[in-house]
Amino acid sequence: CDEQQFSKAVPLFQQVLRALGSDDEGRVPVEVTAQVWAHLGVAMQSLDRVPEAIDSYRRAVALDRSLHVCFANLATLHEYLQERDKALEYIAEAIAVDPGNPTYGSIRQHLSE
Repeated sequence: CDEQQFSKAVPLFQQVLRALGSDDEGRVPVEVTAQVWAHLGVAMQSLDRVPEAIDSYRRAVALDRSLHVCFANLATLHEYLQERDKALEYIAEAIAVDPGNPTYGSIRQHLSE
């Protein structure tokens, strides 16, 4: 997707999150809400809205710790912000969830150099 598509997606994800937040009866599994936060994070990251992307990914993993890609994305964003310790923490979380993922091992190795 190009930048324009991500710009269009952001308000739609935000609208979905508002609707999910009004589900007082708990009919929507938290994993669904977590996925929407994760997708909002991708859109924000693609638009170079780093603080918003970090917030979205953090909300996603707070709801569903199995979202290893969100942990990896948090690691790369914190590396971009030159926050190596946080980046290492997040890549360790990604590896804990998906230990066989070779990309995560490469990211950790790069961060450790």
